[in-house]
Amino acid sequence: MKPEFFRLLRSLRFWVVVLAAASLPLWLPSYHLSVAILALVYVGMALAWNVVGGIGGQISLVHSVFLGIGAHLAAALFLTYGVNLWLAAALAAGLAALLGVFVAYVDHRFHLGHLSFALITLAFAEIGELIVLGWDFVGGASGLNLPRDQGRFARFEFGGARGYFWLVLVLAVACFLANLAVLNSKLGYRLRAIRDNENAAQAVGIPLLRTKATGMAISAALMALVGTAYARYTTFIDPYVFASPAIIIEVVLIATIGGLGTPYGPLVAAAFLVPLGEYVRGELGGVAPGLHFFIYGLLIVIVIRLMPQGVVPWLQGIARRRRQTAARVVQHGEGA
Repeated sequence: MKPEFFRLLRSLRFWVVVLAAASLPLWLPSYHLSVAILALVYVGMALAWNVVGGIGGQISLVHSVFLGIGAHLAAALFLTYGVNLWLAAALAAGLAALLGVFVAYVDHRFHLGHLSFALITLAFAEIGELIVLGWDFVGGASGLNLPRDQGRFARFEFGGARGYFWLVLVLAVACFLANLAVLNSKLGYRLRAIRDNENAAQAVGIPLLRTKATGMAISAALMALVGTAYARYTTFIDPYVFASPAIIIEVVLIATIGGLGTPYGPLVAAAFLVPLGEYVRGELGGVAPGLHFFIYGLLIVIVIRLMPQGVVPWLQGIARRRRQTAARVVQHGEGA
């Protein structure tokens, strides 16, 4: 693993930002705190998806199934068999990882192109939604209701909005660090090589199936954990939210606007766009339902036209060019 990951962990600036974010529940009003929690949930989902969709370059829409496993299956194990929700979350994440490996195997076995892979994973997502809607064990079309939170940490209860904010903040930071770790490891280099040219990657000896399966397993497990946390926060698990491909399409739009393949793109985009979407929904939802999707679509068009790699890579490019210009000015000044 490259030293950038460890430098970030030792960076005072990084931990100041994390601690500043952790202080938000101490002064934010309740409505704004709920929006902040939702924003962090989307940060976690976007970063979990980015391992495959950004670093690996595979536009996967099956992640709604992984999210649904984390929400519906963990809750069903808890409600039906009394399995501790911490253990249920771990089991759901493990099952999601195994399903991710299966999806990677299907991709490898049939040599799917990027468009074919997106369509196949969309088909898996639709099948997953139908299974959830028709399976009473996981709530069916009626969904599931979790019992009231009584603040018992050992039972995966966090005592209200403040506790759940800190929970999803920890998950968002974990997803960010996982992205950075993958990006700066052999796995990240291999995923990017496969993304850029799969045949060339295979020719130089990169194990395609193992690389894709590992990336998909990490991505799926992270998505399932976010799903469990989000479900426990909402207490009502609606299959039309947690098992619907629509939520992953929204995640893909957010990550694409921010910039794929970098941990900062999905993080910045989700942290900005989700509160914006909630504001638009609150102010104009009665007049124009779904207007936030129109805004996302409009931003996608603007980004594709002006910033093809995403907002964050575009801003990083501007900053890099300014540093290079400043360095040349200094060099010329010293030479004079």
